[in-house]
Amino acid sequence: MLPGLLTVNLYAAENDAPGCKSHPLIPGMQGYYISGCSSDNAVADFDVQKGKATEAVHVEGKSTAILYKPQPDLKSKPAEAGLKADFGQVITKQGGALVGATPGQKWPVYKLAKDGKEYWIVLLVDGGAYFTGSYGVRVIEKK
Repeated sequence: MLPGLLTVNLYAAENDAPGCKSHPLIPGMQGYYISGCSSDNAVADFDVQKGKATEAVHVEGKSTAILYKPQPDLKSKPAEAGLKADFGQVITKQGGALVGATPGQKWPVYKLAKDGKEYWIVLLVDGGAYFTGSYGVRVIEKK
C-alpha cells in the first residue's frame, strides 16, 4: 500500500497570483497560470519595426501587464512560433491587426479598436534559445 501512496504527482497545479486575472480581450492559454500582474496609468513609448522602417509609437492610458507560466505538469508546451500564431489569431478575430514588432526582442505589437476604444497590445516572449513557454501580455487602453 505504501508504494501506491508515493506515486502521487510531485507537482501541484499553480494558482493564479492573488488579484490577477486575464484581460477581457485576451484569455490565458489552457494549462497556464498567471504568475504576476500589474495595472496602472502609463505612458508608453516604443519603436515598432515595419519591414525596414521603424516607427516611434506614443500611447498614454490604462496599462495592464500579465505574466503567464505553464503549469509544472503541462506535458506539451507550445513552440514559440505556435504561441505567436495563436496569440495573433485571438487579436485578428476581434478585428485587430499586427502593426509590427519591436526591434531587438521582436515582440509582436497589435492595434485593436473595440467598443469605441483603442488598444495597443504587446506579446512579450523571450525568443529562440531563451523560450521557456512563459510569456507576458501588455495591453494599453489609449485615453
